[in-house]
Amino acid sequence: MVIENANCRIAPFLQQAEGKTNLPSLSRNINKLLKTITDTNVNYQQLAELIKQSPEISARLIFLANSAWCAPERPISSIEQACSMLGHSIVKSISFGVSISSAFDTNKCPGFKASYFWTTNILVSEGVGLLASRLSNKINYIDFVQTGQSAGTLHNIGLLWLADNLPKETDKALKAIVAEPSLTINESLLQYTGTNYCEVGGWLSNQLGFPEVLSVAITHHLDSDYQDSFWEIALLVGSAAAMVDALHKQSEDAKE
Repeated sequence: MVIENANCRIAPFLQQAEGKTNLPSLSRNINKLLKTITDTNVNYQQLAELIKQSPEISARLIFLANSAWCAPERPISSIEQACSMLGHSIVKSISFGVSISSAFDTNKCPGFKASYFWTTNILVSEGVGLLASRLSNKINYIDFVQTGQSAGTLHNIGLLWLADNLPKETDKALKAIVAEPSLTINESLLQYTGTNYCEVGGWLSNQLGFPEVLSVAITHHLDSDYQDSFWEIALLVGSAAAMVDALHKQSEDAKE
């Protein structure tokens, strides 16, 4: 799907966005987390020390490490153990997701399903890693994969802002998708909010001071015509997102 031209909507969207986000403190925390997790020289002990500063992230990682999904042989009782068991990509997904989502109150939007949001983020991040592993060009491979997975984790952060700041409109959009599965989420959001999660995510990433490569991937991962800077990362994220979307739809069809 090609993202609709946002120029005609950018002014109304910025009017809605003005003064509605508390970005400065979030920017410092997220950038510190980005720098630490994407550093290939950081070990689990160093990573755990940073994560321990956030009780919410720590609790989520311990819970996941002890869940049936991981099925540990013995209880996981420390952040170091959780990081080692889950691996960098999952730890990164959970840490990013919790850090960002904690700044937004999505409870105001009944149609927003946190479990679906989390699952999608993790699967897209993992999907980017899988697709990147198939590439023949291995130059700066580790950096490329980790950057792509970070972008996959953050690809739909715009939906958090919409659920918090335009909860009624976003709720209608999310419920419309349930009623009409052929609708894409951005088509429905455009109808009810006048924008889409990619546009909002791009704006947020710029406000947060994310590296350009992440902002590009967040903004353009569904734009099949995008061929400018960092198009490879955007394409990988978009492909992974399409795979996950198909997986979700297949799962829903199986329930019927």
